[in-house]
Amino acid sequence: MFIPAKTNRISSNIVDQIRKAILGGDLKPGDRLPSEKELSQQFGVSKASLREAFRALEALGLLEVRQGMAGGAFVTEVNLETARSNLFNYIFFQNPAIHEFTELRSFIEPAAAEIAARKASPKDIRELEQNLERTRKKLDAGPFYYDLDTQFHHRIASITGNRLVCFVIDSLKNAIVNIKLELELDQAFSVKVFEAHKRIVEALRNRDPETCRVEMLRHIREVDEMMTACCDAEKPFVA
Repeated sequence: MFIPAKTNRISSNIVDQIRKAILGGDLKPGDRLPSEKELSQQFGVSKASLREAFRALEALGLLEVRQGMAGGAFVTEVNLETARSNLFNYIFFQNPAIHEFTELRSFIEPAAAEIAARKASPKDIRELEQNLERTRKKLDAGPFYYDLDTQFHHRIASITGNRLVCFVIDSLKNAIVNIKLELELDQAFSVKVFEAHKRIVEALRNRDPETCRVEMLRHIREVDEMMTACCDAEKPFVA
C-alpha cells in the first residue's frame, strides 16, 4: 500500500501517504494499520520517524494509537470537535482583523437565516423563543451571555440542514467569543444583540425570508461597529 518515504521531510511524507489512503477509502474508520515493524519496512524509515508521523495524524484526528497487547494504530473518523479545533488553530495563527470576520459572516449567515425562514418548524421557533427568554433573564446579570448567543446562531444554522454551513458558523462564533472576552464589552452591547435576535426571530416566525436575511446582516454589521469602537479596526484576533 505504501512506498518508501522521501528523505526530505520523512514524517510529512508518511502523513501524506496515510492520509491519502484514508481519504481514498483504502483505509476505513476502525481499521488497524500494520505493525510499526511492517510500516517501517514499507516506508523505509526508522520507528522514530514513523511515530512522529503517527503523532501528527493523531493531532489531525485521523489516527488513534492504543497501547497494550491489543494496541496499535487505528483509523478514526474525524469528529466535530477535532475539526473545529484545527480550524480554530488556523484562525489564531492567521491573526484576522475583526472586519475579516464580519465579511465572512456577511457572506454566510444572512443566507442561512433566509433559508431558515423557509424551513423552520414550530419546534425550531419555540426553541429560539426559549433562547430569547433565557437571554432576557441574563441581561441584568452582568457578563455577556456568550453561551446563549452561540446557541442562537447555531440553532439557525442547524435549521438549514447543511452540516458544512453549521460547522463554519459554529467555528466563527467560537473564535469571535475570544475577541469579545478580550474587549470586555458593556451592557449596551448585550442589549443591542438581544434586540437584534428578537427581530430575527420575529422574521422567522412570520416566514419572511427577505426580512430575516436583512436583519441578520444588520445584526452582524452592528456587532462589527460596536466591537471596532472598542479597539482599533485592524485589531488582530486574540485568544
